[in-house]
Amino acid sequence: MMELGRIVGRNVTEAKFRCPYGEYLALGEIVVVEDAETAEPYYLRVFNVTYGAEASGDDWFERTAGHMLAMDGAEMEYGFADKERRLYKLASASVLGVLRDGNFRRAKGLVAHFSGVRRARDADFEFLPSETLTVGRLRSGDEPLPHRVGLAPEALPYHIGIFATTGMGKSNLLKCFCASALESGQAGLLVLDPHGEYFDGGVPDRRGLVHHPRADRLAVYSSRPLSGNYSQLRLSASEVEVRDLLHLYEFSGPQREALNAARQRYQRNWLVELNERNAEQVSEELHGEFHPGTIGVIKRRLRYLWQFDLLSGDPGVTASEAIIAHLDAGKVVLVDTSNMFETEELLVSMVLARAVFESHKAKYARPKEFAKLPPVLVTLEESQRLLSETRGNVFAQIAREGRKFRVGLCAVSQQPKLLHSEVLSQFNTLFVMGLADRRDRESLQASAKQDLSRLDMEIQTLAAGEAILTSPHVPFALPVAVDLYEDYLQALPPPEEQPQRASDDGFF
Repeated sequence: MMELGRIVGRNVTEAKFRCPYGEYLALGEIVVVEDAETAEPYYLRVFNVTYGAEASGDDWFERTAGHMLAMDGAEMEYGFADKERRLYKLASASVLGVLRDGNFRRAKGLVAHFSGVRRARDADFEFLPSETLTVGRLRSGDEPLPHRVGLAPEALPYHIGIFATTGMGKSNLLKCFCASALESGQAGLLVLDPHGEYFDGGVPDRRGLVHHPRADRLAVYSSRPLSGNYSQLRLSASEVEVRDLLHLYEFSGPQREALNAARQRYQRNWLVELNERNAEQVSEELHGEFHPGTIGVIKRRLRYLWQFDLLSGDPGVTASEAIIAHLDAGKVVLVDTSNMFETEELLVSMVLARAVFESHKAKYARPKEFAKLPPVLVTLEESQRLLSETRGNVFAQIAREGRKFRVGLCAVSQQPKLLHSEVLSQFNTLFVMGLADRRDRESLQASAKQDLSRLDMEIQTLAAGEAILTSPHVPFALPVAVDLYEDYLQALPPPEEQPQRASDDGFF
């Protein structure tokens, strides 16, 4: 077999190899070294490529280019003698590990000098697990390989981050992840959609979750009319907490105290009572501790919460219980809030996330019931809006405590540097896509569960639809070619040809 190159040295964690001038090498390409002494396969990942030449003097390239320019000016041809022999490429690669006795492990010794280097083949990755919730194929440099890449349902409570500059494919990746969940039925996903992208694709040439052959496992709630089956999104005012409003509006110290006093006085019905009673009444029932003007300001701000017919004064009128039941059945629940202002959209997100978290927390006290629950993942778009602090909202609480109760958080953002470092450190799995901002890349390098320091250049050059998956559940940071959701749907067999999946009552 023709070798791609030969090892020429370096150390335990980094290798250099020489390859012919005419060979193409891409950043992120995975190559395999068959150790010349042990025959064990070592796996390397290219992180830089430079030119080399068998020539005298460090400035040979510059001198030769000068001669060529002079001959260009004289319209003379220039030819190399033995070009393929004298010119070459020198690749720098990180040593990912070694396959020993069928197990992939960290390398602790040097690769034998001058060992042959070859391109990786699909058979080289049989040691990688075959996961249920896939998003695409393993990639080596520019080339996708057949091996499917994704996560097991058990990884969801340990939190997922999807980070990329706008236009690099965050929403497409999440749609592919939802599609795998629809196929498997082994996890519940609560997808909060403030942009209207996931139901039908949002634009004519795109497809949404409703077009999936297993859309029978999809439950849709919306505050706007949709062209398909959906339920009206309504919540009970009794589900709203004071801390929710503190994230949505600016309140003075006395106003905060008045809100907490009203919550204590009126209990779960506090928001309805504030809305229906006049300021003087409320002030009197709070023992005159707060001026009617203070109560009036609060009432004017809260008036906007009632304008969408989103909140009901009846504690029994809410979508929360039905949504929790769908998630407990391993379904994907899509909540479309795309016609709301940001304030109302964030309120819906906090109320539903808290309902799911508290439901799992309550069932944790009943071990037999809890053991049957599938893991649940709550997605949060533009997550920097609520995860810039470590306390104060339910999403930060889920990031800290969710894994115990099998509730995970999926944070989607184009600015991971704005997420609090303590919150970001709770995310075991990261899908890193193209990020141009150095501070964004540095924040992820500091929190990732695998070393991304040598992948900085690769992350900068990722094309749309390319990602790097880092997680304790994979042996090294995996390069991924994410499926285009529309292509993924076309490749699926029609519903009647879908293979029947046996139910496993003991899976959960």
